[in-house]
Amino acid sequence: MSDTIQQEQLFLKKLQALVALARKKGNTITEEEVRDHFQGLDLSDAQMDQVKAYLKAQKIGIGQPLQYEDVITEEEHNYMEDYEAMIRALPVLPEGVLEAAKISAMAGEREAQKTLTEAMLTKVIDIARLYAGQGVMMEDLIGGGNEALAVGVTLLAPLEGPGEVEGFLGKRIMDTMEDMIAANMDDKANDRAVEEKVNRVADKARELAGELMRKVTPEELAREGELSLEEILEAVRFSGGKIEDLESVGKD
Repeated sequence: MSDTIQQEQLFLKKLQALVALARKKGNTITEEEVRDHFQGLDLSDAQMDQVKAYLKAQKIGIGQPLQYEDVITEEEHNYMEDYEAMIRALPVLPEGVLEAAKISAMAGEREAQKTLTEAMLTKVIDIARLYAGQGVMMEDLIGGGNEALAVGVTLLAPLEGPGEVEGFLGKRIMDTMEDMIAANMDDKANDRAVEEKVNRVADKARELAGELMRKVTPEELAREGELSLEEILEAVRFSGGKIEDLESVGKD
């Protein structure tokens, strides 16, 4: 493999790792972290500008978080407009009525729990805005938050008083959204790992096929010693059998 190709692959891996780091930090990265991350690659100013443009396209703020409107898609914007209009149409409870609903919900009264759920729907929207642009669509964040709220209002009995209700429910909503974002990041990390594994097998198959001037079998590739037959067959399964320079499994 040429030095140029190795440098490109190293750059892409570093860029992916930088994006993953920014996602963990709420879609924000510092200028210093960007520079430090690519130390040793001697990127030009123009290349660093391209990196920053890529990060911005990925809805990642450099130095400070992007604004809510900068990180949501047009589809999410339209959904939120419609959803917020629907929520605003619900009656706003006077403070005394809301306080009574909290007390009754703590006592297990179903109607009060329903009333409290509706009163807290705006809280779900506010919290969802905090997690916008972190890989989970706003509609899904709202759905997960609403579900956490609906369950949470049935779990208020152990609280010491109504003053703890909103904090308890808010934490449940936030925890749920954070879990959704973490699960999404894990899925993407797994996808990247699969892609890297398939690409590695495809690269090695291409090299050997170039030497032999024909497609190669998994068994031939395994005999080269850099990849086990199990790794090769796994990559074949992941790719749906579409590694171009490999013959069908089982042929030798």
